[in-house]
Order: sequence, then C-alpha cells, then structure tokens
Amino acid sequence: MRIVGKRKQGSGDRAALDALVLKFGGGAKKGVLRYRTAEEANRDWDQWMSERVQRRLKDRADAEAIRRALSGVAAD
Repeated sequence: MRIVGKRKQGSGDRAALDALVLKFGGGAKKGVLRYRTAEEANRDWDQWMSERVQRRLKDRADAEAIRRALSGVAAD
C-alpha cells in the first residue's frame, strides 16, 4: 500500500464540529439534562429552536444589509 499524504484532521474532527456549532448556534446546553416531565423537556427544546431560528434570521438580515451596502442599493 502506498501512502500519498497524511490527513491532519478529518471532516468529523472535534474542532471543526465545535466551530460549526458556534457558527450556527449551539442549541441545547451541554451536559446531562434531566426533566420531571416530557412537557418540561419539550418547552426547553422549543425555546432552543426558537432562539436558533431568531439567530439565523438576524445573521441573514445582517448579511443582506452588508450586501446592499457593498452594492450601493439603499435599504427598504
């Protein structure tokens, strides 16, 4: 077997995954979460998803504002 090169980090490495989580919003807290009821767990999950969607919408709006500023188009 011939070895051409050595991969320093694979696509599933921890640093890259952590960077993606930070970029797109982490979602749930780290650690083991215990709930008394399924409703409590669902409430937290809904909150995390809502926060993540809001963060993404804000990021997209910011990106669009930057694109408009660079192209010289006035905002609506």
